[in-house]
Amino acid sequence: MEPASTPDSGETAGQLWARHDSMQAEAASLLGQMLFAFSHIDVNLGLCLAWMDDGKRLEALSKSIEGQNFHAKLQTLSKQVAEKFPAGSKRRTAYERWIERMHTAREQRNQMVHGRWGIEARRHKVVNVVGLPSGTQQSIEYTLAELTAFNDELGALARELSRLREHWPI
Repeated sequence: MEPASTPDSGETAGQLWARHDSMQAEAASLLGQMLFAFSHIDVNLGLCLAWMDDGKRLEALSKSIEGQNFHAKLQTLSKQVAEKFPAGSKRRTAYERWIERMHTAREQRNQMVHGRWGIEARRHKVVNVVGLPSGTQQSIEYTLAELTAFNDELGALARELSRLREHWPI
């Protein structure tokens, strides 16, 4: 549904405003979906860590993982993978790739949740701005297709974590 990204100089103010509203509604939906997808991965990563060693230390591990942020959970997983799987093995490599992709997604998610959002309807862009207007600001522009692609990547990461847990539990 994404139109060309070049402005249409023949557009009326009403048409531009309608596009603004439509883009804002779709971007809000996509950002909400991103939050749900990321929290789904967070819970499943926590469960992956809590059930290490076939759940023999489930209660103790659950308590220790509860207070960890996502970055710390990834670090814990990385440490466990390095201890349990031989270097260069297929399973270790698969986990390491997933962890690397997840760090990239985590950084992007962090940028998205720590800024304010606006719509550049004339340019067909959704803009995330970090920083105060009175200070230094950083703008990151997205198309709706790019936000959709990020959600697709989160879905792929969730499926991959499930596959890793099923085939090579830690």
